[in-house]
Amino acid sequence: MPEPIYIPAVKNLNDDLKTTQSTSFGRLLGLLLSDMTEDLEQVNTSLKELNRLFNRVSADSGGVVDERHVKVRELEAEVEGLLGENFPNVKVQLEIPPPELKTILNTAQIYVDDGAHDLIDNKGDGIKRSLTFALLQAFVNRQGVRPPAAEPGDNDVAPRPLIFLFEEPELYLHPRSQRVLFNTLARISESHQVLVTTHSPLFFAPGVTASFVRVAKTSATPKPVARLYPVNFKLNKEDAATFRLARFEHADAAFFSQSVVLFEGESDDAFCKHVAPLLHNDWDFDRRNIALVRVSGKGNFLRFRKFFESFGLPVRLVADLDALFDGFKHLGANGEAYDLRSKAIQTLDERIESLGMKAEPSASQIKKRAGQENWKTRYEAAKSALELVQKTGEVGADSFAALQGLFVWEKDVARERICTEDEEAAAALVPLLDILRQQGICVLSRGAIESYYPPNVPSLGPKPDRALAACASITTRESAVGLAKPLASGRPSELEEVFAALFGELDKISSPPQLLTFEAMMEQM
Repeated sequence: MPEPIYIPAVKNLNDDLKTTQSTSFGRLLGLLLSDMTEDLEQVNTSLKELNRLFNRVSADSGGVVDERHVKVRELEAEVEGLLGENFPNVKVQLEIPPPELKTILNTAQIYVDDGAHDLIDNKGDGIKRSLTFALLQAFVNRQGVRPPAAEPGDNDVAPRPLIFLFEEPELYLHPRSQRVLFNTLARISESHQVLVTTHSPLFFAPGVTASFVRVAKTSATPKPVARLYPVNFKLNKEDAATFRLARFEHADAAFFSQSVVLFEGESDDAFCKHVAPLLHNDWDFDRRNIALVRVSGKGNFLRFRKFFESFGLPVRLVADLDALFDGFKHLGANGEAYDLRSKAIQTLDERIESLGMKAEPSASQIKKRAGQENWKTRYEAAKSALELVQKTGEVGADSFAALQGLFVWEKDVARERICTEDEEAAAALVPLLDILRQQGICVLSRGAIESYYPPNVPSLGPKPDRALAACASITTRESAVGLAKPLASGRPSELEEVFAALFGELDKISSPPQLLTFEAMMEQM
């Protein structure tokens, strides 16, 4: 079994810093000083001779030899004589603890001069904690320069391994110091086991903490219980790509949140945090410990969802309307949603044809599309097809398909446009939006979050500035409710249903959404 080196969360550091083998400070100091034993054999010999002056010792040939100092023997005889006046048959034997090098070294005291020369016991908690870790780093450094041990023989006893147990190592440490300590623990873990309990996302990195357990308190009767979520990323190529999402803000959300909401836009989180508590007092993301995480593009929804769900967290998301037509596979919807999507798209295409609506992509939509990898591939194919047409003077089926592929995405632009401009098309989309929302996938029926800003907010300018302007204009529940109409008659506003889904409270809004067929929607209109 390994020998434990336990460094607890600070309770009474004065006790923890005592140089005894029962404390982490003493254990670490003992590990460092133990290397001196072999080099101080002369001192050990002197200590044995000193022990002969105080105690009876066993002779090599057997029996006990009394070579104690005369004063020690006289003191023992005097005490025995005085005690014998009342207890004649009692013998007294004086035993003085034998002096050992280990005992002497463990009485070491450390002084620190940080402007005032004094014992470490009288310094602040931060420097006391840092001193313990300085000893730890010294141990790591010495392990690194020590020559490798020879392979044990058949009769040799293998050295006892160590297991380092650290409770909240981040206490009293600056974030930069936490990173230094984490690197020290990583080096120790190469040759010894290291277990850490922490509230800091800095003690988490791909390739180092590949196995860990998230502990979350859950409500239960008669009292809350801790639920364990073990996470073990085997660092193959697929999982390593997911694990690289573990940057500071993502690790913080994964370890210390109750649930996670994924969103696309640059400033969606600021707008949502402002509007939600206006609609309902209990819809406060910070107070409910719900993390808002930006995924930087709908193509990343599935990867982020996989990452956070591996921590046992409920994951919900907010997506723009175009996600229904391009990138739907990244939302994580079930088969029922796919069936409703196919029916909705068929209805939308029929409405587009009957109204003669044409796709009119905006400059931002063209720019966004041109930045996508699949569009670049289509562009190269169309370019090659055009060169072939110029050489042959003929437009073959393959060349025509390649040229047409450059503009096929305009169908999605037309679909998005008709959903926001035609009531019949918008009604056809509602059953799909409802089933997605029940799965924690909130798609905004009006496009992007900016489509819900008040009319007085500028339509141009940096997105963060526009979001702040929108928040400044929305100060009451009435103004927040007025940002979005209900998706159907008799229902709450769309944003109320969206936030109810994000907080897992669809059943608590005044009129829960009902799945209706397209024909039923038409009857209500």
